[in-house]
Amino acid sequence: MIAVFALCIFASAFLLFLVEPMVAKMVLPVVGGTPAVWTTSVLFFQTVLLVGYGYSHWLAIRLQWRWQAVLHGVVLLLPLTVLPIHLIPGWNPPTTGSPVGYLVVLLSVMVGLPFFVVSTTSPLVQHWFSRTGHPQAADPYFLYRASNLGSALGLLSYPALIEPHLGLHAQAEAWVGGYVAFLVLVAICLGLLAWARSRAGDTPAAPRPIAGASQAGSVDDKSITPITWTRRLRWVLLAAVPSTWMLAVTSYFTTAIRPLPLLWVIPLALYLFSFAIVFARRPLIPRRLLNRIFPFYALPVLGLILLGGGGPFWALALLHFGAFFLAALLCHGELAADRPNARHLTEFYWWLAVGGATGGLLTAVVAPVVFNDFFEYPIAIIGAALLRPALIKSERPRSRLYDVALPAGLAAFLLLGVGVLSASGVLATLDRVVVTSAATAADLVRVLIVFAIPAVVSAAFSWRPVRFGLTTTSMLLLSLLPIGSQPAIFQQRDFFGVHKVVTDPGATRHELIDGGVIHGIQLTDPRVRDVPASYYFGTGPVGDFFNAEQPVDASWNVGVIGLGAGAMACYAQPQQKWTYYEIDPVVIGIAQNPALFTFLRDCTPSAVIVPGDARLTIAKAADHSYDLIVIDAFGGDAIPVHLLTREAVQLYMSKLRPGGVLLFNVSNKYIDVSSVLAGEAAALTLVSFMRTDVVVTPAEAAAGKFVSAWLVMAADPGNLGGIPERPGWGALRADPQFPVWTDDFSDVLAVTRLG
Repeated sequence: MIAVFALCIFASAFLLFLVEPMVAKMVLPVVGGTPAVWTTSVLFFQTVLLVGYGYSHWLAIRLQWRWQAVLHGVVLLLPLTVLPIHLIPGWNPPTTGSPVGYLVVLLSVMVGLPFFVVSTTSPLVQHWFSRTGHPQAADPYFLYRASNLGSALGLLSYPALIEPHLGLHAQAEAWVGGYVAFLVLVAICLGLLAWARSRAGDTPAAPRPIAGASQAGSVDDKSITPITWTRRLRWVLLAAVPSTWMLAVTSYFTTAIRPLPLLWVIPLALYLFSFAIVFARRPLIPRRLLNRIFPFYALPVLGLILLGGGGPFWALALLHFGAFFLAALLCHGELAADRPNARHLTEFYWWLAVGGATGGLLTAVVAPVVFNDFFEYPIAIIGAALLRPALIKSERPRSRLYDVALPAGLAAFLLLGVGVLSASGVLATLDRVVVTSAATAADLVRVLIVFAIPAVVSAAFSWRPVRFGLTTTSMLLLSLLPIGSQPAIFQQRDFFGVHKVVTDPGATRHELIDGGVIHGIQLTDPRVRDVPASYYFGTGPVGDFFNAEQPVDASWNVGVIGLGAGAMACYAQPQQKWTYYEIDPVVIGIAQNPALFTFLRDCTPSAVIVPGDARLTIAKAADHSYDLIVIDAFGGDAIPVHLLTREAVQLYMSKLRPGGVLLFNVSNKYIDVSSVLAGEAAALTLVSFMRTDVVVTPAEAAAGKFVSAWLVMAADPGNLGGIPERPGWGALRADPQFPVWTDDFSDVLAVTRLG
């Protein structure tokens, strides 16, 4: 019996984690990749999940099991009326205004009903199992392991097994088959419930205490403790903190450390596995041990975040992801220990869903608006520190006063010290004292004040969570003080990430950095200020292209997808018309701000900038209107796949005049974009040539040159002028074994490089 119930829950979770990425790929070419689209999709799925859990709770407390079976049996059949999941023909997005309303309606019709129905399964089937009279029925929470293992397997299977072998249409058809198998499993579970109830005379079993569901050191059984609002709030917080931490460490690691695609799979898998571990029938890891270890793992991570520390990739991955996994085990372990009696099971899971959704909303929606950096990451660490159970309990009022007074006193003392050093001019003097090539004496003072001294005090308070948590809070607040090197001259965060403009100690250049990727450089010397640098250097492939003999290039109409700092503008000629397509309004503001970059002002002052998703906006341009379209949007970890498919290339070609050319920047360390484009060029009978420039002399490096790779594509070799004969350029040859990317099929994992 247990195996059938567990398999049913496993199947439902597996289906849920397959449908989300599948639907996201379906709608991307239609609605684009703007922040409104992404956040709306996240909110939609979280809202439907909460509604599904709420429905399960209502069903469990309002109806007898027979009526539950009848009503839910009807609900289970309803998705068959809308399957397979597909885009609705003729439902085009609005040409003006926000796409949010359209997207909500589209997702509701496409996937709302199937997602809702499948999301109800885990709490409802566990509730049914608790009514069977089975020896394990008093504590059905161990079945939650099956849900999280199914989620993890679905998560890992989609990019590794399903996406590389099936197009979207085939995926949708396979999902229907999975749903039918899931219906059979639910029917078997209901049959087993009916059989068990008939044998027991249909008399509900009295609630029994749950073995092991008590707090460490407590004589009270939490499974029969009344459910107060304080207890519910604690459930929400214990669920919200790991959810926030998971999303925060993903954003931080893939931007500040290594912009690898699909890296988000690691923290999400650890998050799911932590549930599976702590909800086992027998605890696999003692909670007290996790509690004792956590402070000494969290402190170094917090220090690295606040001080911007670095190191070897694998060491940082072990530290950041290890600390997160430890925190998830700790918080989820507290939830498992505080689980109520089975009669309150569905309510318990609903509050967990509220907490998970709260963490997602804070990270995905609130943080990009409120913070200019990834401050939700240290806040999540502090939240976990405060939620830890105390290793030594004390009810004395004086002890509680010390919990607040001691951390506050430490912060005040350090703040006073900084004030004295600043007022006396010592800090300014230390900032000019170079200790190493990368640090000044003021930087060392910053390490002492922000991390070293508070960390020692925090470690001494590790046995009292409030003191420890408030001391780590003081570290976050002290990190905001202007001590040490502050190279950023501009910093702003939006839904696309953290955008910084930094300068070097000699103020000889400005660099635009999005996450860990430099997207543009401009030298500040007026004599060379308008000379393109970085990937656009004159001796590189872009210089080759614009310096090659091109017909009527003086009157070209040029479109550029991806603005960056605007360096390419300085290849423009006076009679040319340039139009930029840029999705990120913050990037537009940076490129137009002459205090940061002057390429646009100096070289293309009359250029048109079209905000929005480039595939949607360039589709509105007149056909056969451009002589050159530059696609410069593949420099980060999350490449916009919908700008790289065969349909996208066909769209670009339709906008070119006879003799027109496409120019792609394929300079990406972690994704082999050129292999994708080679296959599409071959499929569309286009010619393509590529040059990878790895030669950077010391003088060129000083002038801002980067290693770069660019690809040209056209309908005829004659459109490329002298490019095919120039040194370093070679014709691309498609790999016949490499499938062509389309709006229906793509496989990022196949083109991912690890080093």
